[in-house]
Amino acid sequence: MTTETRIEFSEAVGRRIRLGSWEDQKISTYRKIREAVAEERWDHAADLADYFIDEASVCFILYRQWINDLSNFLQNNGVSPEEVAGINADIVTKITLPDGSPWNAHRHWDRFKRAQRTLLSHLFRAEPDHALAALDTMKETWRQTHDRDVDHTYGLMSEIQERFGGQGIVDMYKVVLEPLFAWRYEKFDIDKHPWDEALETLMNVACESMRGHLVGPERTGDFELIETDDRFILRFDPCSSGQRTIRGDWIEGTPARMEPPYNWGVSQEEASWNHYQKGVCLYCAHCIILMEEMPMDRFGYPVRTVDPPIYPDTDPDPDVRQKCQWEMFKDPTQVPEEYYTRVGRKKPDVFGSSNFDAPPMPDAGSLGLPGTG
Repeated sequence: MTTETRIEFSEAVGRRIRLGSWEDQKISTYRKIREAVAEERWDHAADLADYFIDEASVCFILYRQWINDLSNFLQNNGVSPEEVAGINADIVTKITLPDGSPWNAHRHWDRFKRAQRTLLSHLFRAEPDHALAALDTMKETWRQTHDRDVDHTYGLMSEIQERFGGQGIVDMYKVVLEPLFAWRYEKFDIDKHPWDEALETLMNVACESMRGHLVGPERTGDFELIETDDRFILRFDPCSSGQRTIRGDWIEGTPARMEPPYNWGVSQEEASWNHYQKGVCLYCAHCIILMEEMPMDRFGYPVRTVDPPIYPDTDPDPDVRQKCQWEMFKDPTQVPEEYYTRVGRKKPDVFGSSNFDAPPMPDAGSLGLPGTG
């Protein structure tokens, strides 16, 4: 029998999450459902199918927030409501569905949930072939939904850079990421929580996040996870958000979003938020700011280190092409100096928020975000 996966409520995260060994965590929920169907574990398959919605919901709700925040950022910086509406409308015309029909996020989210209900009905009737077909429809519907939400956010980010330059990206992410940091990352302060507990939570939400984003070349949510003496390494091929943006959508056969018909930008100025590299996608920059810069400035260490791909990323050879990489250290005070240098910082001699005079963050409980994971 394959490794058992557990779905349990997490006090640290504030909602239920998927638990199991790290070897099990790197296997997508989609693939775990297929395994359960093959073994006729119908109740377990149904539990996983229900949890698939949870994984996707975190992303879907977050993109609703980001699209709204990015549109408001443009308006708050002098772009008229009519112009912002036109910008959003132009983006939506470029992200039609594969059959050419217009994109509507909420309509497609409803299709995703209806596909899940169809899957559950076949599981309860112990109909494996129909269940697997419904699962594939469910996964593909979520992939289409997720990817167009990423496209929408990226189109707005590109518009912000075009109008306000690199500083506009920094200012925009301050608005977008401070609530997210309070929601998701304040729990990783060693002054407030023992790191062995925080690291387990960090790994759990990292694995959940990337399964929800449907990472991997087949877009199933499977990824590479390596444990060494001092760290955990997660690799994504592609990460399905930023990396798909610069690589293009190999499933739908659409180009990198830097190319027609999109013509959206990548980083043009060398700055800390892109590791002083041109060609980092504007979406990927949020990982550097959120996981490296913000925690360094508040805690003295990164919660994750990030190695994003650089545009262009066109080589189809899996042994050559770029992979996005995250690293999470077993002792955050032992992160090497080089990770600080590449974001224009110096490694401190003390660690934990009590040693840094950072302004208070918003109350995570008042943000209306999906849980505290």
